[in-house]
Amino acid sequence: MSREDPIKAEKDFSATLDEQFPLIEKNGDYKQQLEKYLVLEKQTRQSSDLASSKRVLSKIVTTLVDNNDWEYLNDLITILSKKHGQLKSSIQAFIQDVIKQLDKLNESHPQELATKVNLIETIRVVTDKKIFVEVERAIVSKQLAEIYLDKKNDLDKAVEILCDLQVETYSLMPFSDKIEYILEQIKLTLQKGDFNQAKILSRKILLKSLKNFPRADEFKVRYLKFLIDIDQFNHDYDSIVHNLLLLIDVPILSEAEQKQFSQDIVYYNILDSSIKKLTFNTTLKKNVDDKIFKLLEIFTTDELIHWSNIETLYKTEFSQSAIFKDIKNYENLQKRIIEHNLRVINKFYQCIKLDRLAYLLQLSTDDSEKYISEAVNSGMITAKINRPQGIVKFSKTKHLEGSDPRTSDNHINGILNDWCLDVDKLLLEIDSIGHLINKEEMMYGIKQKV
Repeated sequence: MSREDPIKAEKDFSATLDEQFPLIEKNGDYKQQLEKYLVLEKQTRQSSDLASSKRVLSKIVTTLVDNNDWEYLNDLITILSKKHGQLKSSIQAFIQDVIKQLDKLNESHPQELATKVNLIETIRVVTDKKIFVEVERAIVSKQLAEIYLDKKNDLDKAVEILCDLQVETYSLMPFSDKIEYILEQIKLTLQKGDFNQAKILSRKILLKSLKNFPRADEFKVRYLKFLIDIDQFNHDYDSIVHNLLLLIDVPILSEAEQKQFSQDIVYYNILDSSIKKLTFNTTLKKNVDDKIFKLLEIFTTDELIHWSNIETLYKTEFSQSAIFKDIKNYENLQKRIIEHNLRVINKFYQCIKLDRLAYLLQLSTDDSEKYISEAVNSGMITAKINRPQGIVKFSKTKHLEGSDPRTSDNHINGILNDWCLDVDKLLLEIDSIGHLINKEEMMYGIKQKV
């Protein structure tokens, strides 16, 4: 059973090792060398000589690797790690030495690959649930995941191995290594197509923490691209635009990437129901073709948009964009045009006949009713349909967030509640000012008496 490192060794074996190592190395039989090293290992362990224990364990690893006896090394990993009184730092150093030697095994050779997998599995067993070797467990787990992914084409197993570890809780792992590990977890999960799990993993990284360390910009770019992939799957256009705007500000992006991402911002922005006004964004204006950039102006101007005109004018651009190869995005573009037209009509009309509205929207009467209902339910507009008279009445009063846009009572109550909260805040401020005035008067009175 392992134990904490002692403050001081009971006996210093440094001189003994300096004397014994050259004598042991003269022996041509490596197995006899190992027998003598194991005797020294026991002596240094029982004497709690940490420095000497590390030296002996390192010699054992080197001797076995030099003589290509990986099988015996695999056995000793378990045996020596479980020895009674073994120091935690000695086990850590021993495992680290073994990990460094793993690169000597050729993964292209089936037998050596199998040997490497066995060694890694043994290390994973030995380091399981031991905080002092959690970093070493993470390192070999990553290597094993790469083997299953690249050599065995087993993506599911690779994801299972890599995502099993909660590296964000590892106190001994450097921050940048944690970020890199989590990014690898997200990458493999996305490859598997598990976007929900990828989204959960992405929450382990805070965007504001990706700064002030050597590879911060590189990690930020990878992280934002993963977030965009997740949002694209969910068709969350608002988040895509937000992350793309952050992405084009990262200085390490190439000029070609900046242009591509800037163009994507324009397309995703017009797909978003709450379109952002980006016409004054100089970065976009510089990197996006004028014709495509004009889409922002079209969708933010209070004028009706005709789908047939847009489809004709931008047919080539839409066909070249990967965004509109997704049929759902193409359908949502048509929907956003209808929503835009509804907002414009709502702004300029108080009452309109349903057939006239259908004509302006270039839809059938039934489809017009459907889109009005959806817009009202989403809170985009406030309107009522009088079917017997064939009339749509719009209300110019904006509803408060959280209130029902179809019910005026909720709106009035919301205004009253908001007003009451403002009065309460005002009274609190007056109360605070009163206390400060009293404090100043008391201080002034004390100074006068002194």
